[in-house]
Amino acid sequence: MMEGRRIDRLEEGGPDRRAIMGIYDRDYIQDRPGGFGLFAGGGSVVKTLILINVAVFLFGWIGGPSVRFFYDEYLAARSEAIFRQGHIWQLLTYAFLHDPSNLFHILWNMVFLWFVGRELEDMYGQREFLAMYLTAAVVAGLCWSILDLSQGGQARMVGASGAVAAALFIYVLYFPNREILLFFVLPVPMWLFAIIFFGQDLIGLFQSLQGSTTAPIAFAAHLSGAAYGFLYKKYDLRWSRVTGGWNLRWGRRTRLKIFSPEPKSRRPSRQGAKTPARSGSSGLVGASGPFADDHLDAKLDEILAKIAREGRSGLTEDELRILQEASERARNRRGERLR
Repeated sequence: MMEGRRIDRLEEGGPDRRAIMGIYDRDYIQDRPGGFGLFAGGGSVVKTLILINVAVFLFGWIGGPSVRFFYDEYLAARSEAIFRQGHIWQLLTYAFLHDPSNLFHILWNMVFLWFVGRELEDMYGQREFLAMYLTAAVVAGLCWSILDLSQGGQARMVGASGAVAAALFIYVLYFPNREILLFFVLPVPMWLFAIIFFGQDLIGLFQSLQGSTTAPIAFAAHLSGAAYGFLYKKYDLRWSRVTGGWNLRWGRRTRLKIFSPEPKSRRPSRQGAKTPARSGSSGLVGASGPFADDHLDAKLDEILAKIAREGRSGLTEDELRILQEASERARNRRGERLR
């Protein structure tokens, strides 16, 4: 249905390449332990999510009526079960199920997830992207369930569309002018594609509320997922900020990869006082320690997104200094690890 035009990569070598090496050497780009995706902390979260969705779909497809009954009764989102029977896990498990009789249901969801998810995972990091994706699924499932219960609570909902809609809307906000081939033919900017896509959902929701349509589409989940994506991007609702940098997997604080290691010794000045720690002109390192600026991670993400949108030529002098400082920190960190 569509094909994205990837941004041009920076040429190998040269000062431009070296200037942003610190960005791509961050914890969520490199320094990942071995393994595959969610199971061992490495690989790609997007690939792992797609793998899980496909595996669940195939199991339901070949498992027969008993497996599909289990899916429908215990894993699909049912507002009656969620609010009156306490099956709150259905607010998340539904997002990994798809209609086994409709191949296009899972196909387009996974195509969208692959198309927008890879760059968002690179920008936000594995854990943050996963937290955003799962939270969007819960928000979309909750909004749909509330609306369904108000209308009698007789429907079931399956599909990753709510979470994918959140990722898609975030992507559109970052890259509104990037082109996509609608129906593999017509090139349209992402902002126009979003208007068409979510505009149809809005019309469908109004029609379903008026009882003039029986289309088996969870319009409310799509729109609530998109609304969550908008709020997430606009207000920078990163879960890593909420948890204060805590590693959710092991319960200890994580370390950013880019930092300025404390020097082992300081050369005394002529007056006998210690030489103060070096402070970059960008203000990233100060007297209070290597992370005097609490918004370092956000600044680097914003610069990375700006490079993707406008190219490196659009950066200001301050932004270039931040990249240079980040690159130096990354090289220092690599040198420390090799000792």
